[in-house]
Amino acid sequence: MQKILIISNVFPLENNKSRGCYILSQAKLLKSNGFDVRILNPLPLIPKFYTKFNQRFIGTNKVEPERTVEGIKVFHPRYIRFPRDLFAKINLIPRKSILTKTSTWLYDWNPEIVHLHGIHPLLNTGIKISKKYKSKLFITVHGWDFDIGIFNKNIKKTVKAHANKINGICVVNKIHLLTAKEFFKEEQINLIPCHFDIEKKNMKNINNFDYDANKIKILFPADPSRKEKNYKLFNQTIRELRKRGWAIETKHLENISREKIIEKFHWADLILLTSDREGGPLVTKEAIFCGARVVSTSVGDTMEWLPSNSISLEKKPSSLATCVENALKNEYDVWKIPKKYKKEDVLKKLVELYHIN
Repeated sequence: MQKILIISNVFPLENNKSRGCYILSQAKLLKSNGFDVRILNPLPLIPKFYTKFNQRFIGTNKVEPERTVEGIKVFHPRYIRFPRDLFAKINLIPRKSILTKTSTWLYDWNPEIVHLHGIHPLLNTGIKISKKYKSKLFITVHGWDFDIGIFNKNIKKTVKAHANKINGICVVNKIHLLTAKEFFKEEQINLIPCHFDIEKKNMKNINNFDYDANKIKILFPADPSRKEKNYKLFNQTIRELRKRGWAIETKHLENISREKIIEKFHWADLILLTSDREGGPLVTKEAIFCGARVVSTSVGDTMEWLPSNSISLEKKPSSLATCVENALKNEYDVWKIPKKYKKEDVLKKLVELYHIN
């Protein structure tokens, strides 16, 4: 049984279950195939008031250092870091406290594979751990690192300097493939998206929409406080649709359970994703699986598989409103989730990645 240590900046917490839920989903997927999986999720030391400004850190001050989540052991060592790419050079220094505490936590459990999700700021930490245990090292880039982080000179320099120490780099969309080629050899690069993790009992068919009813239920599939999700553009688009005569009811996602998120997907006629950037937004696959249509800005992998008339190439309310109307007119059979986003296909690719490299 191969031992895999997953390292990630984000992971669901008791009071913040949506935080990095895709990391838990992939860990469960690997565990289901017989891998022995543990998760290292270092948490930054932050003042209590900070969560009022950045809700992504809700729950970080209350979590226990060691937990077991759905049968998987999780460790949360604390360390000091600056937000995002502020003082990136300092953030990239591997913290001795993380390395020492992790070594103690692992004890005689020696990982054969270290899989780091996200490059900054834990790249050097991942390299140090893989070197100590003589493990293969893989990295998955989900979005920020290649959309924003790589333009920071210190982050870029570090990736270039250590590219040869990495067995494989995984990206979740074709746009990031091009970025990966600037730093890694062809044989190191893999396109492996995250799978959507919803039970079949929650699947709901998309039916033809009653366009003449002039009523739409639209879901904003994110927490409005997250700036990159562009809630302002969402509201502007809703106003534009109302000018065109539509009666609209809206809801949004927040820090709620997976069950309640699925309920909102079931409620919606469509979701309207107005993000400025995304890697491979899982909400687009989850929504369609649960019976809701999708309209989106041209971010992440949306251009690869969604109906072209439901994607706005311009981040303008008028363009997005037209896409909403187009999406409602589309026949139900155009809303199909490609096989590559299903768990069986993702698992197969991960197994091949670990054994071939």
